[in-house]
Amino acid sequence: MAALRRLRRIQHDEIGLQIAPMIDVTLLLLFFFMLSGKLTGGAKLRTIDLPKISVELDAKGPAEREVLNLDAGGALFVGERPVDLAELAAHLRARLQQRPALKLHLRADATTPASKIKELLRIAAEAGALDIVYGIRH
Repeated sequence: MAALRRLRRIQHDEIGLQIAPMIDVTLLLLFFFMLSGKLTGGAKLRTIDLPKISVELDAKGPAEREVLNLDAGGALFVGERPVDLAELAAHLRARLQQRPALKLHLRADATTPASKIKELLRIAAEAGALDIVYGIRH
């Protein structure tokens, strides 16, 4: 009879789940979203009753936008700062010279007269704005 060789089993340590790197990544993501929310939230604090639409639009694009708020009475705000039309024109010209690809985010109340919105769009076009996003709600 042939001698039977006995096979030895080699013990391997089981690979476990590394939790520390996952916690690090989660905390970094949490900090990023908390800070980015704080930076962009201030310009949209003004209460504006946005018009409703029936078609969903694609709102993708760069996060840096100049927020223009137009309330129901026709009062104009750059973020939270009230401005008149002449101040707005000068502000937009200066911002668009600094950053030609700047996008404007127009938020107008649902009851704002169309003539006020048209006047604001004319000023933006004269200042050189090429891309305007309208604030709406679904």
